[in-house]
Amino acid sequence: MYAANEPEPWRAVEQRAVSWLAAHHTRFDPDTAEETGVLFARKALVEMALLVGLRARLDPTAFDEDYQRLFDRMAAVASRPSYRELVGRDERALLLYTGTYAALRLCGHHDDEFRHLIEQSVAGRHATSFERVPYRQLDLLHTLELAGVAHDLPPVEAVLPFTLFCADPSVLGLGDRDVYAITHTVFYATDFGCRVPRWPSGFDLCRAVRLLEALCLLSRRRGNADLVAELLCCLLCLGVRDSAEAERAWAFLVDAQEPDGRVAGPEGIVHPGLEGGDEDYRSWATAYHTTIVAALAGLLARSSRVIPCPRRAPVEVSEAAPLEAALRRAAHWLGRAAATAAPDQALPAAAAAARAARAVGEPALARPALLAAVRHAEAEPGPGLWHRAGADVVFECAHGMEASRLTCPTLDRCLEDTAAALSGLTAVPATAAGGVGQLMRLGRLPAETARSLIDSADPVPLLAEDRPPAVIAGDLVRYAGDDPSRLARCGARAHAAGERLAAALPAACRDHRLGDVAVLLQGLALLGWADHRVVRDGLEFLLRRQSLSGAFGYPAVDDPARRASLRLQWTRSCVVALSPLMALGSGLATAPVP
Repeated sequence: MYAANEPEPWRAVEQRAVSWLAAHHTRFDPDTAEETGVLFARKALVEMALLVGLRARLDPTAFDEDYQRLFDRMAAVASRPSYRELVGRDERALLLYTGTYAALRLCGHHDDEFRHLIEQSVAGRHATSFERVPYRQLDLLHTLELAGVAHDLPPVEAVLPFTLFCADPSVLGLGDRDVYAITHTVFYATDFGCRVPRWPSGFDLCRAVRLLEALCLLSRRRGNADLVAELLCCLLCLGVRDSAEAERAWAFLVDAQEPDGRVAGPEGIVHPGLEGGDEDYRSWATAYHTTIVAALAGLLARSSRVIPCPRRAPVEVSEAAPLEAALRRAAHWLGRAAATAAPDQALPAAAAAARAARAVGEPALARPALLAAVRHAEAEPGPGLWHRAGADVVFECAHGMEASRLTCPTLDRCLEDTAAALSGLTAVPATAAGGVGQLMRLGRLPAETARSLIDSADPVPLLAEDRPPAVIAGDLVRYAGDDPSRLARCGARAHAAGERLAAALPAACRDHRLGDVAVLLQGLALLGWADHRVVRDGLEFLLRRQSLSGAFGYPAVDDPARRASLRLQWTRSCVVALSPLMALGSGLATAPVP
């Protein structure tokens, strides 16, 4: 096995991967396949052929024994009339046969008869004119380019603006097929790192690199070695050599590669003929593609032909203005909601309104909601309502009332009770540390006592891997409070926790679990991920879920009471999450990216 910190892991990954492929070279021969697996073997052949062709192109030295064995198998298949003449009989599969010829050509082996068959098929127009999605059109253009076959199709520059990659999609909504469309676009547009394409007007390459890195992180967290390897290849094709995420991807591939060089594909792969094949065949069929891509990543990493590209900071648009507008609208809506809600809902609404007002620096925004909270609280004898509301609500309302110069005797009693209970302790749970800090800022707890209690709290147990990500995020928020620097005590574990939180965001967005999305974003911001592509796309996701009224979320139910309850719950969660990001403002673009 390899050491994850090996200086050049790509060389060992490539060598072992190619060794495994060479040991199974007969599997790439359609003539040796079962009837149901012939087409699958043809597809595998062209993928193997591309690796061999790129090896000849990116490394001018002679083939070693393993690459030579793969070349010999490819050349043997391509020499058969039963294979090459399929170009004219199965025109929709033009790419399979043209790709094989292109690989031969890259290896310096010209075959006039094979080339003629391809040219005739292209000239017949049907093989090149049926509908293809943009990245498949780029595949066709690139394959014909490598094969040296002339055509009258639109150039790469005409197709690129319609690709998913150039559309700058949200990383949180992409499925595996979408990611493959992105990776293949990069392969063909850059000619596997050998050219710098003319990107569409307005395309931000640095932002696109961050998209690839975020997708790599998400794929790595799901254990998908196939996508990790493809995304790593993309970063290399774009000339990126200084990526911390790429280093983690290499460590992941090193760990995923088996001693014989095999790299298994993701779980759930089903290929034709697998049901009836033997174990050796299934082992090959479920791993050959991932192993090829891992070898390709190693080849790209060591090739001097790949064009390097200095990394620049992306041109980011500050989120401060839309955030401020969203928080203002939400504060107004929360004020109206607090006035009509039941007491147990009015207090949390007032706390969220106070948090929004504090974030934008206008205490008056929360005054209607806080007045409603005071009315409800004073209608019940004693501080019982405040105690039931929870510490987060109590402290935020206290800050808001202090800023708005409002008073509430029952709230004061609740704060006094809480401070008195803490004063007799020598230690508190980690989730109480943030509240201790709030009491200190409110002048209810001596600074020395508060700091001693905060120091007693250990946040590391909060990061246990068996805990749900949203729970981890919520507990980190309760520990850190308004002081993210406390999370420095988590050390190296903090980054691993950030990855778990980031990996949980796509599913939370897909399922419209706005509360989870909000707390995950808040936790990530505290961990220093505010400028990460995943967080930025998550922030945009939340902002796009605000209605004209100022409330957040789309309940998709008609019952008025149910709608009001869901919207109050979501709006409160979103405001609490967005407010700390507002505090960062334009600094989002300058925060360090993990």
